[in-house]
Amino acid sequence: FKNFERLMMKFIDVTLRDGGHQNGFNWPLEFVERYLNSINLFQEIEFVELGYWKQSGKFDGPFYSIDEKLLSSICKMTEKKLSIMVDYHYCSHKVEDFPKKIDFTKLGLIRVCLRKEDIKEGCKFVKELKKYTNCKLSINFFNITNYEEDDLLFACENAAGSNADFMYFADTHGGLDLGANLVMFKKYTKLIKEIGIVPGLHLHDHSGKAYFNYRNLLNTGFEATDVSLGGLGKGLGNLRLEHVFDLRGREHILDHLIIDQDLFKMPSGPYAILTARDNITDHYAVEAEFKKMPPSKFVTRLSKITGSSKDNYNNGILSSEE
Repeated sequence: FKNFERLMMKFIDVTLRDGGHQNGFNWPLEFVERYLNSINLFQEIEFVELGYWKQSGKFDGPFYSIDEKLLSSICKMTEKKLSIMVDYHYCSHKVEDFPKKIDFTKLGLIRVCLRKEDIKEGCKFVKELKKYTNCKLSINFFNITNYEEDDLLFACENAAGSNADFMYFADTHGGLDLGANLVMFKKYTKLIKEIGIVPGLHLHDHSGKAYFNYRNLLNTGFEATDVSLGGLGKGLGNLRLEHVFDLRGREHILDHLIIDQDLFKMPSGPYAILTARDNITDHYAVEAEFKKMPPSKFVTRLSKITGSSKDNYNNGILSSEE
């Protein structure tokens, strides 16, 4: 069953992109080359995602603001098709600012993250970007556990005119239980496939459900997902590559977790379990861990977080005096 599952699923390795949140997107190029060499043996992985394209404001690392020079260097390191991500809310909206496939032949996919408020304009942008770059395009709707069914339908309707190749939902807060929501998501993956787009789901592991949700992907109608080595990613991380693939003959991928262990560090505290339960961004969990706030006190602060502050970090909530 597991072999059939992997054959049916499309995989994107997001170790470098999502894992960059843990080290400020400061990946040593020597490590990147070694990692890409290791991942070349994983034929199941269609794309390796490097980071963000020319973004600014949140991180200073070069893989948060990939440019033509860095992308060109990395294209020479691998035979794999590469992917980059952009957050529509913060990126340039001029398609001329993005790389064309003709200039970077290893670049196969551009993924565009959209917030609820950006869905309509963002989907129009994706259509223009695909035409200009000639790359495959993915629309990624994140904070999905705070979407109502009307929001899901609105996302699908707008994606229908985008000419995108993939449409991803992201369990950004890590609290999704796909078993409990199987019927609802099955309805929307069917609609996405009828539009002619591959439905995907990005799984976080804040509540320990990533592998459980992965085993329910095909039953729910999803055909694509993301993995990362060691589960490296934002918050408490992602679906683990080593839990999904048979590593026989490819055990060398695990060497990175020892040789490069300084690059694979993640928070391990209990705070993100609480944010995941209430579908709240894990930025609050990071702050609570930094402050060494007792979880019993942290949860009283979480009870006050409502509306847009659940998806968008409000730095005054934990710092305010009770």
